[in-house]
Amino acid sequence: MVDNSADEVTVVSDSDSGTAHDAQKLKRQQSAIPFPYIPLPDVVELVRVVEKRGHVCRVEEAAADLGQQMTSGAFRSRLSAGRMFGAVEIARRDVRLTDLGLAICNPQTEPGSLAEAFLNVPLYKKIYDQFAGTKLPPDEGIEQVIRRLGVPAKQVAKARQVLFRSAETAGYFGAGRDRLIRPAASSLGAESSGASVPREPQRPRAEAVPMANHPLIAGLVAKLPAEGERFTPKQRQRWLDAAKVNLELIYAADDEEDEQLVAEPTPNGLATAQRQPS
Repeated sequence: MVDNSADEVTVVSDSDSGTAHDAQKLKRQQSAIPFPYIPLPDVVELVRVVEKRGHVCRVEEAAADLGQQMTSGAFRSRLSAGRMFGAVEIARRDVRLTDLGLAICNPQTEPGSLAEAFLNVPLYKKIYDQFAGTKLPPDEGIEQVIRRLGVPAKQVAKARQVLFRSAETAGYFGAGRDRLIRPAASSLGAESSGASVPREPQRPRAEAVPMANHPLIAGLVAKLPAEGERFTPKQRQRWLDAAKVNLELIYAADDEEDEQLVAEPTPNGLATAQRQPS
């Protein structure tokens, strides 16, 4: 949403070097293209204030939380900038976050939302379209472009300063302050952004059974004579042979995964696949 009322605001943010008194002296002409006098980081601060009050609050509450007077030009400029960036909407005496404002509050969607908010400003969209991916001219050249787009001469320097602060907050200076490059929609990976990531199919795993309770092991243990009773060497060997067979049955699947099929010749000359331990 574009807020043309911002063209009538003459004061600057409290965080800027100029004071409201100085700004009132520079009653500016109507700009031919809308732009904010408040940079994007100050709008984000407003968004956070409204978020803490449940995504909607009274105008006077937002002003108090920001340490500003509700009737001050600085606060009205911040509200106007918030509307121009598309982050808030004003209804009567309420300030409400838009869908974009809510997205700015979410760390996962904040980067892309700030990039979108930057382009909601008509002046910034024009400059981005003109210089996207190319080197920006020096400050004097940017100010000439701003002036040609319809910003009055007395407002050009301020418009450039707010443009650069907003571009930096929105991530457009990732490749350096000499070019505007739109950042990626999100810094998160494909999995976090909702894109499907192919995965290797997993075989269903059998429910684990403690080996002490396994029927084959329990049967073997049951065949052992009581402690102190006679257990001849032949009996021991037969028990060990039985234990070996049972263990091969229990762990056969794992053994098959570790074996490879190799071709071996048969007496008739035909090759058959035989398992070869790895």
